[in-house]
Amino acid sequence: MPDQALANVPAALLANLEAYLVGKTSYQDETGQRWIYAADLTAWASDLIYGAGMAVALPLATVDPADFRAVTLKLAP
Repeated sequence: MPDQALANVPAALLANLEAYLVGKTSYQDETGQRWIYAADLTAWASDLIYGAGMAVALPLATVDPADFRAVTLKLAP
């Protein structure tokens, strides 16, 4: 999973991710857009998967970000 722009995070998950990132390092690109390091994004996604009650976390390297976004949007209240 590569570094990602915070703007690319599905709206339904944004508050949760921002809370997770408190105290962690992020950076801005040349346009001022905030980016999240891949390691932090992967750790957050793992927490999210375990928190959802999955018995075994999916290997995150095999998760397609577009599919992950589609599922999270589908599950959003």
